[in-house]
Amino acid sequence: MMAVLADDQIFEFLKSGELIVHPILDASEQIRGGRIDLRLDNALYFIKRFEREFYDPMAYIERKPERYVEERIIPYSGRFVLHPHDYALAPLFEFVRIPENLVGRLDGRSSLGRLGVVVHSTAGAVDPDYSGPLIMELMNHGMLPVVLYPLMRIATLTLLDLRGKARKYEGK
Repeated sequence: MMAVLADDQIFEFLKSGELIVHPILDASEQIRGGRIDLRLDNALYFIKRFEREFYDPMAYIERKPERYVEERIIPYSGRFVLHPHDYALAPLFEFVRIPENLVGRLDGRSSLGRLGVVVHSTAGAVDPDYSGPLIMELMNHGMLPVVLYPLMRIATLTLLDLRGKARKYEGK
């Protein structure tokens, strides 16, 4: 059985260097309630709308991706509008390194969820021994456009204590 790490355990893992979440701009605001709030970075990759019948996921899996994303860089002092049915890949601001004895769960913040903004539909797990940026699947399921800002708290990372050793994930 896995157990969710409490705030003091999260701080211990961070202090020891086993867990890295960097930079944390305001620890007292970002780490509480057994979770770490993560911030939106300023690069977004919007899924292009094509006049075509379909996307081919096998082309992507075979490492021959179609150019289906459009990169947008937003100044950190700026903002962008996520329109209804817009879908974007959105990196988080913080770099994370999860130790091999923890597993992470990425979820959206309820304040944005109430507006229809969902931060992932399929990629909520953060594997043990993962190191790098976390990428959200950002979508507006709401009825109205929603303004989002770089560095705003947009997601939350919950950490669970993994009992035993997991096989390392080797996929993309």
